[in-house]
Amino acid sequence: MDIIELAGYGKVKQLIKSAQEGDINAQFNLGVLYFEGKDVPQNYLEAAKWYGRAADQGDKQAQFNLGLMCYRGIGIPQNYLYAYELFTLAAEKGEERAKQGMAAILTEAPSEVVGEINKLISEQPDSTHH
Repeated sequence: MDIIELAGYGKVKQLIKSAQEGDINAQFNLGVLYFEGKDVPQNYLEAAKWYGRAADQGDKQAQFNLGLMCYRGIGIPQNYLYAYELFTLAAEKGEERAKQGMAAILTEAPSEVVGEINKLISEQPDSTHH
């Protein structure tokens, strides 16, 4: 028995194992636990890592949550461009809050970042933007 199990973190240990094996739900849930500091010490970098893994597999909630961390600079450097990209991915899957995040970035980001975002939008092959 290791220290994690002794501390009562058996279910967290199983969640980590599943997440490491590529379970998208485990990855997202681990991100939430680390973000909130629930059942584990709060660790924004770990939260971002697990949200990122789930986001890479197409989880819209993980894309939104990681986008929010980038947008606000919570535990990781603020990055409006990456946040916008993550919000775009989530919005394409129907995440309504992501659309609000995209609009907020366009009003709050420095003009050079908005310029980069507009350039990315215009370079996308399908120009079906709302």
